[in-house]
Amino acid sequence: MISRRELLVHAATASAILGALTAAADEGKIYRIGLLMTPTSQPGSAYRALFIAALRDLGYVEGRDLVIEVRSADNKPERLSELAAELAQLNVDVIVTKGDGEVRAAKRATRTIPIVMDPSGDPVAAGYIESLARPGGNVTGLSFESPDLSAELLQVLKEAVPKVVRIAVLERREPGESARF
Repeated sequence: MISRRELLVHAATASAILGALTAAADEGKIYRIGLLMTPTSQPGSAYRALFIAALRDLGYVEGRDLVIEVRSADNKPERLSELAAELAQLNVDVIVTKGDGEVRAAKRATRTIPIVMDPSGDPVAAGYIESLARPGGNVTGLSFESPDLSAELLQVLKEAVPKVVRIAVLERREPGESARF
């Protein structure tokens, strides 16, 4: 069973991908999307199915509008650099990454192909982007650990669910670490 959170994350990722593709939109072009993953806890085929469903919900159909080049490291993170380089050699239109290791490998492989994180931890601290306001480079996407976005995320939640009156945030912190909100 797919959780509502997973569905939302995949829809947001698909939207980010479409934003990257729209920048170079050609009528009738078939886009090539590189999907780079280890995978970790979720089997690659299940992730791919969710990914394709999110794109389909936005009007894109595999085979008609896009081709998806999947590269999975089969739980061997040391293969990610090789696989990212392979996607860059294929000159895909965008590379979608499933985790932080994948973002690092893709960023080393190309400086020109857009890379969409699905989602990353803290992309600023990890060095993927310069800042949330001005990311620079070719990396974009989602982050679960963006304290600068807390107010904006609450505003989006308020707009999406206007009747919400209480929100709880659960966060795991190391002993002695202060809250980020």
